[in-house]
Amino acid sequence: MTAKPTIALFAASRLPKDPDIIAAAEALGTALGKAGFDINYGAGTSGLMGKTALAAAAAAAQVNAFVLKRYQDEEQISGAHIVPVDTEQERFARMSTHQNPVAMIMLPGGPGTLREVLQGLEGAVYDQGPPVILVKVGTYLDGIKNYFDLSVAQGMISKEHEDKLQLLTVAEVASFLTQKRNPALAKKHRKSAYKHTGLEN
Repeated sequence: MTAKPTIALFAASRLPKDPDIIAAAEALGTALGKAGFDINYGAGTSGLMGKTALAAAAAAAQVNAFVLKRYQDEEQISGAHIVPVDTEQERFARMSTHQNPVAMIMLPGGPGTLREVLQGLEGAVYDQGPPVILVKVGTYLDGIKNYFDLSVAQGMISKEHEDKLQLLTVAEVASFLTQKRNPALAKKHRKSAYKHTGLEN
């Protein structure tokens, strides 16, 4: 059986007050599952990332849950592949390399979500890592894309990397990712931010 392509998902561990964000997360999970993608995420059934993963699992995605050991007693999605990790740094490293994700996807979240996505963007620009996709929900993530585009325009980021950060609606995400359904298109990568960990897939 041919392995399905995988994406790494980063999102809030809490639920936002804005119902549009929750609806977008559930629609994203459903779209990814139906389009034939598996998911690496930070484990659990709660929060925005939990909503997304639950929807993806219901749409036939294999969910790989990277759970911090201090939260190992929390409820997990039935049938999920559970990967215990000791630290947030280890979790990011494993989520970002397990099954060679073809993309990293960010929904709104807190500082931890932002840190992980910026690490992913660093790897995309400097280490030929997979592209980072910001899910367009209102204007929550527009500032990140604006900053990136201005940095490209000013020559602080090479123009050859301008496609490494995408701001896409849920509908556009599935369309963009179908171009990467062949796992062979996902290049092997190791991000400089965690090369010292010695972690393997």
